[in-house]
Parts: sequence; C-alpha cells; structure tokens
Amino acid sequence: MAGLSHGAALIGWGFYRHGSGPCEALSSSEVERIVASDGAWAISELWGNYLLAWSGSDGRIFLLRSPMTGPPLFCFSRRGADGPARIAFTDISLARGLGFALDEPDAERIDAWMRFPLLRGAAAEIRGVRELLPGEIAVLGDDRILPTSWSPWNYTRKPPERIDPEELRDKVSRTVSAWSMRFERVQLELSGGIDSSIMAACLAGRRRPWRGLTMATADPDGDERPYARAVAERVGAPLAEWQRPSFGDPTAPLEIPRIRPGGFGLLGPSDRAYLDGAREFEADAIFTGTGGDNVFGYLTSAAPVLDAFRFEGPIAGWRAAGDLARLANDNMWRALGYSVKRMLKPPPQWPVDHSLLSRRFERTEPEHPWMRDTHRASPGQQVYAIKLLIAQPFLDGYDRALALPMIAPLLSQPIIEYTLGVPSWQWGEGGQNRALARKAFRRDLPEMVIERLGKGRILSVFLPAFEAHRQRLRSYLLDGWLAGAGLLDLDTMSDLFADDRRPDPVMVTRILSFADIERWARSVACSSARGL
Repeated sequence: MAGLSHGAALIGWGFYRHGSGPCEALSSSEVERIVASDGAWAISELWGNYLLAWSGSDGRIFLLRSPMTGPPLFCFSRRGADGPARIAFTDISLARGLGFALDEPDAERIDAWMRFPLLRGAAAEIRGVRELLPGEIAVLGDDRILPTSWSPWNYTRKPPERIDPEELRDKVSRTVSAWSMRFERVQLELSGGIDSSIMAACLAGRRRPWRGLTMATADPDGDERPYARAVAERVGAPLAEWQRPSFGDPTAPLEIPRIRPGGFGLLGPSDRAYLDGAREFEADAIFTGTGGDNVFGYLTSAAPVLDAFRFEGPIAGWRAAGDLARLANDNMWRALGYSVKRMLKPPPQWPVDHSLLSRRFERTEPEHPWMRDTHRASPGQQVYAIKLLIAQPFLDGYDRALALPMIAPLLSQPIIEYTLGVPSWQWGEGGQNRALARKAFRRDLPEMVIERLGKGRILSVFLPAFEAHRQRLRSYLLDGWLAGAGLLDLDTMSDLFADDRRPDPVMVTRILSFADIERWARSVACSSARGL
C-alpha cells in the first residue's frame, strides 16, 4: 500500500495504465519521468487511489492526488518565530499531534458548504487549510496548482463519439476486476440498485471470498432485499441481510475528529453496522457503487437535447427531447421548451440554496477549479462532468471509510476518462435513466433489476428523527456556533421549530444537515479546550 523508492513515495493503490497491473513501487526511470514532467507522466500512465510525493530538481516537494478517488490530502502553512512551517496531512489528529491547532472554523467557507450543498471545493472549512483536490498537483507550501494537473475537460470530445454498450461493459469489468485482485476478502454494499448490481456482476468471476451486504428499513420504501437477493442469486454470491438500525442522535458529538464536515449523523448507526458487517466477514476492503448515478449519466437536464441538435441534427434532437420527456414524466413540447430556455439562459453551474441562511456571506457563484473551463465542453458534457463532483463528499463522508479501505471502482480514472467522451444524450436513450449501462449489463443481471427505475428510500427516518429531537435541535442550532457566527436566518428557522408547525420534508432535511455541520464546527472550535 505504501512504497518509497528513488526519492518518491506512492501511498495507496496504484495501477499501470497498460494492463492494469499493480504498481507497488516506482523504478528510477519512472521517477525521472515524473520529475521531468512535473507529474504529467503519473497522470497519464498510472491510475488508482493513491497519493504521490516526490522531490523536484530544485528540492521542492511535489504532491499529487490521483484523479477522482485519491485519498484526501490537506495542506496548511503558518509563520512563526522560526520562520514558515508547512505541513501536508491526511488526518487532523496527526496534524494536531505535530503542534498545529487547527481549531478555527472558517465561517465564510462553512456558509459556502451550506449554500452550495455537496460541492467540495479546495478551501476547507477550517481557517487556512486547503485540500488538494483529486487530480491536482501542487508544491508543498504553494497554493498554486500546476498546469499538469488532471482536468475532465481534457477528455470531452467535440463531436462526441457514440459507443457500443459492450465497450462500456468491457471497460467497467476490467477496471473492477483490477481492483478486485488487490484484496483477499471483499464486502460489497449491495442495495439491488443498478449501480451496485453492476458491481456485483463484475465481481461474479472472482475466485477469492466476497459477499454482498444489504440493509433494509422497517418502512417498505427502504426494503430493497428482493432486488439484492435476485442479484446475489444470479452472480452466485452469498448475501447478508441486515436490518438498518434506528436513526442516531443528530446532536451527539463526533466520534472521530474530521478536517471537513462528514455525512448525515442520523446514519451513524447504519455506518457502524456496515463496518460491523465487514469486520464480521473479515473483509479487508469495502466495495461500493458510489458515484454510479453520475458515471452512468443519470441526467434530467435539457442540456443533452442541445448536444443532440448540435452534433447529430434535428432528428436526433427531437428524439432526445422525447427521451427527456419520458425521463421527467412530461410531454415533448415542454421538453423542447426547457431546451430552448436553457439555450437562451443557461442555469447556474451548481444549485444554490439560500434557505435558512443569513445574507452575511451571500453569493451566487460557486468556487471549484473545474468550473473555470466549462467553455471547453458542450452543454451536455458540462452537466455530465460537473455532476461527477456530487459523489466526492461520500467517498470519505462516513467513519467506516476511515477504518477500512472503501473502494468506489466506478469512479476510477479509466472509466471516467472514457465516459466523458460519450454523447450526453446516449445515456438516456429510450427515456430510461442510465440506459447505456443497462444495455451493457443486460445479460449479466436479472430483468427485474435492469428494468427497475426507482430507488430504495431511507428519508423516512428523517421526519421521525426531527420530531423526536425537535426541541433539542431548536436550542442546539439557534444557540449554537453557526448562529453565533451570523450564518443562520434565525427568525425563519425559529418558526420552523414551532410546535404547531407541520414539518416540510425538504426543510427538515436541510435543518438536519445544518445540525451535522453544527456538531462538526463545535468539535473543531472545542478542540483546544479538550487539550487536542
């Protein structure tokens, strides 16, 4: 997992681009190529889930985080009496152990986290901390990103080229197989949705032990066991079926300190149960279908219609509008109207949600390096690429990812670079979401899974959790760190907590997400008092 050779350190799991064999350590000639190219050789010839560090010819330390799924790496600098001190770290406890307090939540960055949900930019929510984003190359102590860094816009094509579903199947299968060979025992989180089911299909020929684990809620909306059972039977794998635990306490202190806010605290018990299942099976890695919605083009935007008109003409555009209408349960004319509206007035690059926030740090434009060069791609390609960012917070958002390797093979660099060149309208042809992926794996999976359009829902736990903790949440948020920093619209939020107010599901979810950020901010601000 870690290799130090010839002045370079590779930490994590690397693969060679050609043949997908494991890269355990780098040869002297490979390190020379990395140094000479400022990391470009590694971007083009390696892939995986790794961090790479090397010393340049001038003595500077260069850092590279592998594209899409590289382990989080953070940088921090400070000036002291003895001069500047710089650190790159993966764990906040490690940084604190070296004397860096990291105990100042950054109110402006926290506002951005809440205003642009799920967008994980470079500036972290602790003052002075910067995250090296996936695919970026930088010099330690310098915030500038090298031009040799990975960019999705280098892989979009004009015009895009239609692909055979069999090509997609081969690319995904080979990539998952390469990951599979790195671990002795694997547990797959198998919901029975199309993404995790494709993962199961790719693991079907694995000779080493593996199993699926599915979790069901007491509410029928969250019970996906019939689908998971059908997949497990089809691929010939054992399946563990567990009942999803009751929701957690949304105000409970964090168990593990984090440099950035994590996932929903209510799902903490489920997170622990998934980890318990992996440990019970003695798995040395957890595989997930995280990111599959985005990788396989679950697009409900009118942008693919514009692409179809542009690259294949009126007939293709008309068909794409019909596909959009079926995807959205709407009619053709409204789909065409949405397309014209989008052409005349493109929507924001990322959804913005001002609800329950004050205007202290109000803004409408998000910050992420991918958004600077969107002009290099067509509208549909832009939407496809930007939606890949939605998966980023989930890769390490829950504590089980800190306890065991949690691998999301569908987000691997070879797959992403391939899918970025797919015509955006091909993903939804026939009016079915992820249609191309369904065609690719039709012969590998049960028909009931291939034709399944809905998803199991666990949001049913959120409303009871809100009701059970309504009064505690009221004081927790209205008298908490976020309120003290002037980030919340206190009057509107106070009204939502009124006993006679029927909770709106959307606002309940938002309030609970604020509670997660509040508990994170308190854990950071209180670290000095605990002597960390």
